[in-house]
Amino acid sequence: MFIESLLDIEKIISQNRIIFKFVYNGNRLTDLKMLKTIDLMKGVLKSLYEHEIKNVCFVFVVDSLDMPANINMFKEFANMFHSHVDIIEKKLDFTIIQSNNGIFKMFFSILKMYYQPVKPLYMSESNESTERCLMS
Repeated sequence: MFIESLLDIEKIISQNRIIFKFVYNGNRLTDLKMLKTIDLMKGVLKSLYEHEIKNVCFVFVVDSLDMPANINMFKEFANMFHSHVDIIEKKLDFTIIQSNNGIFKMFFSILKMYYQPVKPLYMSESNESTERCLMS
């Protein structure tokens, strides 16, 4: 049985930095899809341990994200980052979360309850402001 992820992942190299761009693809949020997404994210985090990778930033584009019924999935998502905090501190420059969705702002508040960022975390409402942040 094939389970879809909630995020499409792009890897972009710009200004001596790898940008991992995670774009919510509009799939309906379910526990299984969230677990699949967490597995994919774990793969990205494990790739940070590669010696060749020095500077990274994450961009999450989540304009149309719905709230899941199971809030514990947020905690699972945050715990995934906690288990890789050593490499995040070394290689992650910053994270941008791009959303113009009011529901997402609630998600962001919940996420911050479980995840204390170890590197700067920026909010953006458009592609233009995200690009400006990436170039600065």
